[in-house]
Amino acid sequence: MEELIRIVLKWLKPIALVGLLVAVISAIVSLLLPAYYQSNVTFLTINPHMMDATNLFRQNAGKDPVYLFGGKGDVGRFMTYAESRALEGYIIDKFNLHKHYDVDTNDVEKDYWVTEALRDHFKLIKTPNNILHIEVLDKDPNFAATMANEIAARLDYLNKSILLEKKKGLSTLYDNKAKEKKNIIEVLRDSLNNSIETNPEDTVTANILESMVDDAVYEYLKINSINDKHKAAMEQEYSTLYIIEKAEPAVKRAKPVRSLIVLSSTLIALLAMVLIAIFIEKLKSFELE
Repeated sequence: MEELIRIVLKWLKPIALVGLLVAVISAIVSLLLPAYYQSNVTFLTINPHMMDATNLFRQNAGKDPVYLFGGKGDVGRFMTYAESRALEGYIIDKFNLHKHYDVDTNDVEKDYWVTEALRDHFKLIKTPNNILHIEVLDKDPNFAATMANEIAARLDYLNKSILLEKKKGLSTLYDNKAKEKKNIIEVLRDSLNNSIETNPEDTVTANILESMVDDAVYEYLKINSINDKHKAAMEQEYSTLYIIEKAEPAVKRAKPVRSLIVLSSTLIALLAMVLIAIFIEKLKSFELE
């Protein structure tokens, strides 16, 4: 330790000069670096089952509670959307990012470079509490805020589109079931009418067929009722995310943190100079031996 202090004191002047020089240079460089502003959208996912017909038209509370916010599966779905071409392609076209990020449109790899630039400027971050943060960095604070809000809107659209597609499939199933029941009703009614016309004294058969018609009509009306509620639920305007904080233009830059650049550069330079001084002094001692 004493030897280290001796070496540092011996080399104090060159160490200090190099440290000062690096501090000045790093300060100048940090001032030349462009300022980036960060805008955030904070949101929670909504439980998609909240907009199901069974929950929208529920009259009783039921034994199983329906939670307002989504779970890990819903959060994971949004994380997947954030990395999808469906989102990236839309944002690239919407904001003309080839031009905004100065990507050469004549380059055959232009789509790759603009996508990489977008990924450098946009992130979707998940907290342990399943809260999601959209973070957008840009030289223009207004552009960053607008883009962050548009990304949130597009994520909502993509999520609703997939959920709606599944609901449309279920609606088709209900329509087919209703048609089947209607056909059965027509067949049974024809049989009932035929039985009454051909054998009016056979009341047993007529009663059985009439009961079957009533049951078929009940099932038909039940399926139609479910289908009507299902379609009504599909037509409801809703969002699959709950915005906690909308993006606003940032007032303070997010990076570069100039003081950190200067401090870290200076410390690294000082440490490097100390190591160089130790190496030289040790080398001299070996030569003298």
